[in-house]
Amino acid sequence: MTKNKNHDWPYPGSRWWKFDFHSHTPASHDTHSWRRAVGRMDAVTPEKWLLKYMEAGIDCVAVTDHNSGAWIDKLKTAYDQLKEQTEDQNLTNGFRDLTLFPGVEISVNGGIHILAIFETSADTHTITKVLGAVGYDGDDGDSNGVTQKSAANVVKAVLEFGGIPIPAHADQKKGLLQVKPSTHESIIDANTVRQTMDVEGLLAVEWIDNSLHPPECIKSKFKSFAKVLGSDCHNFRDNSAPGSRFTWVKMAHPSLEGLRLALLDGDGVSLRRSDEVETFEPFQKPKNFIVKVEIDTARFMGNGNVEQLCFSPYYNALIGGRGTGKSTIVHAMRLAFRRREELQELGEQADPYRHFFSFIEPVKGRHSDGALKENTEIRIELMRDEVMHRLRWREDGSGATVEEQGVGGEWHDSESQVISTERFPIRLLSQGQIAALTGESRQALLSIIDEGAGVGELKSKFEEAKRTYFALCARLRELEGRLESKPEVKRKLAEINQKLKILEQSDHAEVLKKHQQAQRQHREVSTTIEQLAASPKNIDSIIDDLLLDDWPDGTFDPAEDKDVIVWRGSAGRVMKETQEALSKAVQAHSEKVEALKVDPRLMSWRERVNVAQSNYRVLQESLTRQGIKDPGEFGRLLQMRQQLEDQVKQLDQNRKDRDNCKNNIQIQFARISKARRDITVKRDEFLRSTLETNNFVRMKVVGFGYDARNIERSLRELLDVLDERFENDILKIVNGNPESGLAFDLASSNNKEVAIENAKQRMIKWDKNLGGHFRNHLQKKIESMPEFADHIYCWFPDDDLKIEYSRTGDGYDWSAISQASQGQRSAALLAFLLAFGDEPLILDQPEDDLDNHLIYDLIVRQIRENKQRRQLVVVTHNPNVVVNGDAEMVHAFAFGGGQCRVIERGALQEKSVRKEVCDVMEGGYDALARRWARLGREV
Repeated sequence: MTKNKNHDWPYPGSRWWKFDFHSHTPASHDTHSWRRAVGRMDAVTPEKWLLKYMEAGIDCVAVTDHNSGAWIDKLKTAYDQLKEQTEDQNLTNGFRDLTLFPGVEISVNGGIHILAIFETSADTHTITKVLGAVGYDGDDGDSNGVTQKSAANVVKAVLEFGGIPIPAHADQKKGLLQVKPSTHESIIDANTVRQTMDVEGLLAVEWIDNSLHPPECIKSKFKSFAKVLGSDCHNFRDNSAPGSRFTWVKMAHPSLEGLRLALLDGDGVSLRRSDEVETFEPFQKPKNFIVKVEIDTARFMGNGNVEQLCFSPYYNALIGGRGTGKSTIVHAMRLAFRRREELQELGEQADPYRHFFSFIEPVKGRHSDGALKENTEIRIELMRDEVMHRLRWREDGSGATVEEQGVGGEWHDSESQVISTERFPIRLLSQGQIAALTGESRQALLSIIDEGAGVGELKSKFEEAKRTYFALCARLRELEGRLESKPEVKRKLAEINQKLKILEQSDHAEVLKKHQQAQRQHREVSTTIEQLAASPKNIDSIIDDLLLDDWPDGTFDPAEDKDVIVWRGSAGRVMKETQEALSKAVQAHSEKVEALKVDPRLMSWRERVNVAQSNYRVLQESLTRQGIKDPGEFGRLLQMRQQLEDQVKQLDQNRKDRDNCKNNIQIQFARISKARRDITVKRDEFLRSTLETNNFVRMKVVGFGYDARNIERSLRELLDVLDERFENDILKIVNGNPESGLAFDLASSNNKEVAIENAKQRMIKWDKNLGGHFRNHLQKKIESMPEFADHIYCWFPDDDLKIEYSRTGDGYDWSAISQASQGQRSAALLAFLLAFGDEPLILDQPEDDLDNHLIYDLIVRQIRENKQRRQLVVVTHNPNVVVNGDAEMVHAFAFGGGQCRVIERGALQEKSVRKEVCDVMEGGYDALARRWARLGREV
């Protein structure tokens, strides 16, 4: 097929096609402007006619001239020529795919017009035979005659020829369903109207004005008919030009069978009119959807040839007998999306958990339950925010990887290898998981609610508040630890002050100061003398280096280069003169240095230094007699006093910091409590809005829970007591019922927050009313890990859910879900899960345990509503779920040769797919037969 230049739709299954149900060519005599132009340059040729519809973006057009099929063959020939010319010469002349549906607008006895649309293979001769069969006695292309047969019989004749009859512009002039002005009374004889509309196989009417009402005589029946729209084009200028009025039709590909199915589905499902008030985007896709799943080298799938499933962005059904591999696809997606923890929340005894973890075991022999081999690989391509991604999961342990597709289609590693629910949102519900969520696994259901409600941000805020709290508590313990040293610091400071007092009374500070100054001066003077004495040696080394290198023999000729040789001798003398001058300077320098050493000024300074040293020795002898061994200790003591005084100041600041920290801890705990309450409020608001109009189920969030056993599990996780120890303190069960203990007190309290605070205080302070062993356990934990008490303070039991279902399914007679049957539980939860979200939804046999009434009223109806906003992949045995749910794409599985594989794939409009549905699904033929019964054709 030539590429659709308007909408390149790469996805399999059904899609939307722009269909004009009513058009005319110059073969109709009332196309006056076209007929007047015959033979002129501006004449409408078949090629021009086709290009006008192509320019308008029409995908399918019914050629329905008045009582004539004269142009049908002409249009087909012109279309083939245009297509061949475009492909051979690679032209861009406006050509695009356009499917021609041969048809005719028949003038029926009684002045009524009826459209007849036939297979694309029909031709002009087909129309001629139909007109003959209904007894049309007028001119071809004109409406000056009518059929001999009645409207009802004309409809039957069209059906007998395999066509689709549609009363033309039924609400307008020459329409079957006109009403008298300002009334609901039919203009056409009421019996004629009823007889015609009662014909089995009549599926649709052309209805121009949606504000008009049908005649009273067929009012109740009218809503079951599809109301289509066509341009009724008679020229290319006015408001009936191509593209002015049309109907979007959903089909796998343009065919009469696909059109029949779409008409039977009716308005809002497989048909959308161009004049609908709501904005309809036929090619709008969900933000996130799975494009392809590949299983490579699993034990029972893809072993030899990779098994590949390509999905529609909308509703995909996986069908097949039991053991054919349908659930393998669900398990594979769970692995690639890293969603196994959702099953772990159900508990190891839950069937979904056991089935999945049995599936993912590596194959260890012929009788092993495992389905994965060492080189098994799962690949999932998915669209995320208009960017193609691929997730790869390998059994060899290399784990999942994330790739992105480049502009040229090549795959490259994504910068981020994170696979999370936020980045790749998807809802996976395996067989049995739905029912399990309403039982003891309500916490897993809460996780689903949190995803739908967007509670993740509040949870992060809650966890961040706790981390800040823990940091503040750690800081408080650090400050308390520092403050423990304050008495010792003060004692040392007092002792040093006493020693300094003695030193200060001896007036030794000035002596010590002069002694220390004299020592520093002595070091500096000695350094200067050493530098003066070393200078001659430095100059001598320079003298030794003042030599010119000899010129190599033979480099200069004595006769020819005499001038430069003489010059070289002058240069040598310059260097020698310099050496002699420096030698004399060294000698003079040495004599001056010796004179400086005995300079009277230096001698005077030495006397002052000697006095300072003598005074220091006298002071040292005096202090030694008073118990102070080192006069120099004064400076050290001064330094130590300064350090200790700084420590006291720091400790005073620590005390202030401690007080502030305590205050901040109280503030932070209030933030933790608020953040935790916000989670409950958010969950409750979400459930209220989501289930406000739901007639099957209602849920209420119980803040901090009500089930003592759930609270017990949370407490034991907190206290790291996962066995049954301390049952009298945590939760005592008598005759199968909770009787006492911390969890019981919390569950039965009317003021949960007060009860939680009391329970925390009892544990942290080792309440004497607790059992001795339990108190010892708590004491050891807190003493060895002080932060354990912080975690107790920040602990809150999780919320719980009270779930009720309507026994009658109509919003009345509500009962607790615990009293419901397995099927009623599943129905209630499905009603909830299908009520929200836009992420891809994968359901494994959602119809299990449901009766046919619930399957249709609940699953089928909500599947239709869901697929308008999200992708669905449903594993099912029930034909109603596939057929009445109107799956865009079907994959049929079978087992043979030791392998599960897809043996048929496509849309429901394809006969091979319908046959497979009949063959493999429970009650398949009956379900399909009911759907196709009005079509007058064999399934």
